[in-house]
Amino acid sequence: MELYEVMFRRRFSINLFRSLELRVGEMSLHKDWVQTNRGDPYPLLERTGAPEEQVAGNCYILQSASGQQGSVRRLLGSYFPWNNYALQLQEFRDAHIGLVIESRAGRFAVTIDSAGTVCVEENGIRNAEVNAAPALNWIVAFHGTAVSIYRQTDNGCVEVVLDIESELLAALRREDCFLTAKASLWAEVRPGGICCLRSLRWFLSVGISQADPKPIRYEDGTPMLENGRLYLTMSSRCETGCYQSILSWSPTLCDFRMEGALFFDSGDGMWCGDVASSILYDRTRGKWLLWVCAFSHGHVLGYAELPSDPRFGIQVVDIRLMSAQAPPDDTVFASMTNDEDPDLILVDGIWHLAICRIGEDGKYHYFHFISERGPFSGFRFVDKTPGGEKTGGMFVRFGNQVSFVCGSDFKRRAVYDVYPLLDFTRCNHLQCDYDDGGFRGWGTVMEIPCGTRHRLVWLTFDRHNGSAWNWSYGNLYVYDSGTYPPIGK
Repeated sequence: MELYEVMFRRRFSINLFRSLELRVGEMSLHKDWVQTNRGDPYPLLERTGAPEEQVAGNCYILQSASGQQGSVRRLLGSYFPWNNYALQLQEFRDAHIGLVIESRAGRFAVTIDSAGTVCVEENGIRNAEVNAAPALNWIVAFHGTAVSIYRQTDNGCVEVVLDIESELLAALRREDCFLTAKASLWAEVRPGGICCLRSLRWFLSVGISQADPKPIRYEDGTPMLENGRLYLTMSSRCETGCYQSILSWSPTLCDFRMEGALFFDSGDGMWCGDVASSILYDRTRGKWLLWVCAFSHGHVLGYAELPSDPRFGIQVVDIRLMSAQAPPDDTVFASMTNDEDPDLILVDGIWHLAICRIGEDGKYHYFHFISERGPFSGFRFVDKTPGGEKTGGMFVRFGNQVSFVCGSDFKRRAVYDVYPLLDFTRCNHLQCDYDDGGFRGWGTVMEIPCGTRHRLVWLTFDRHNGSAWNWSYGNLYVYDSGTYPPIGK
């Protein structure tokens, strides 16, 4: 059976909206560290007036005992440009609470009033203010070059009240800058006021939408399945901006976990939230191979060889950008602006690389290159896909065959092309019972063992935006072929 003859049936669809996290830190409120002289977990950085401060009942409490206004600022720890800070308040009256980020690049502050007013200041100058409804639960979410502030309603609904980009935050992506930056908690009470903080934790979030799922595979295209879980690169899309998250998934269940996050340095010391990575583990080399789209550096491709496992925790990858070509020739193995969505595989000793590239007709095609020299060099052009508007392509191993599957077409719903490995001009299409309703999804099809049988699962996404930002999509869709005996057994 050919891959395009398989009927995929919708198993479920989901948006993981901010439901998965990488825990980075938290404020412990079990002991009264205000009064002790045996430790100092949250050092005092600044105090004004004479507010009463204590930790009691698993809460941090600041109140105006003297009937006068006063404030306190305490160190939380280091700052990371993609941290989300969740503040849960038990009582909040005639008071302010907020976060302050101090660095050599400047001072950035977010403050929230008990009446619901949210303010953002840069170097002491207020550059944004919004009046929201009062709430006891707030999230201040940094995402590289921007910050979003959310309020959580009594029924658990999370609503964004402010989202702004900042040149200061963008500068803080430099490692030598954010490494010495510190984040602190600031609280202020007016006469008769109280600020009772029940919980403060910080983490990386899976985002408001998810896109670009692709399995981490072995060099021959076999998905890496460990302890019953697949590992996926996936774009965590924020209100503005995105970054490369690593998720694991039990492919017969709706069970996703956030395992890690990758950031990329193209040689300028700046950590960037580039996405659409293709990662292989080459068992012959004992190395991890990576191709990625460096959207942050001119929308070109970058690559790297990693000696260590990139799947877990927060990691940075030093990538080399493809060299630019001149004069422009879309069949030359060199960088072109707007290149994206690369994919790599080794078949019978030959490396195959697919690059999503704008052709002479101004539309995206997949250009197929091969190399006998290695995964990063010596590539020569073979052929390219017809038509246009391709995206999200992946080499798919199905039994003893390898196909290339990609999304296509702005104008029609859910068109997914299937090409033979050695002929990118001969096109068929994936079949499904209920399509995703979107356009230009991803051809992430994976063959996995299932007891004594095998099955195909297909994970894709639509382009339903989660915010006003054009790339804040999408929802995830999972399809299943049903089980079958292992092909060739």
